[in-house]
Amino acid sequence: MAFFEVLSEDQMAPEAREWIGVVKKRKKSDRVDRFYYASAAHPRVLKTFVQALEGFNPIPSRFGACNYIAGMLIAHAKRCRSCFETSRTALGSLGFDESTLDRMCELPQMLPLSERERHIIEFTLRAARDPQGLKPAEFGELERAGFSREEVLEMIGIAAYWNLATTLGSAVDAGLRE
Repeated sequence: MAFFEVLSEDQMAPEAREWIGVVKKRKKSDRVDRFYYASAAHPRVLKTFVQALEGFNPIPSRFGACNYIAGMLIAHAKRCRSCFETSRTALGSLGFDESTLDRMCELPQMLPLSERERHIIEFTLRAARDPQGLKPAEFGELERAGFSREEVLEMIGIAAYWNLATTLGSAVDAGLRE
């Protein structure tokens, strides 16, 4: 028996049903990952996660597909299967084919990106993997590359969101295994 229970919508508190509705609307699908249904037992956790998703991963994003590419690469590195699949699905809906996505994971330095997009992806990955290792000079490099302070903060927010998503997704998925 799994540690976490996947609730049906009729078992959920009204607030949890409301947040599940937000996720369905965002995904434009009635099919929602079971992570959300397991999280519905604690509406505050579900609400916080969905609000972070809405805030840091807006559709469309000022960074276009870069936030999903960064998310896919972060999820791949952290081995969060549900986050990885969510990112790939979003990228697929933006027109990326499976072989391109596979190559992105194998050789992220070979991504067919503009210089600006490369800066976004590389900085977001560094911020997600080793925030304490960021150097003051990196912020100056981003500024010289044309990024505003607000954009740099948004990149950090995207990294933070994907760290939150991979932690919640992986841990809840582990608790859902039989």
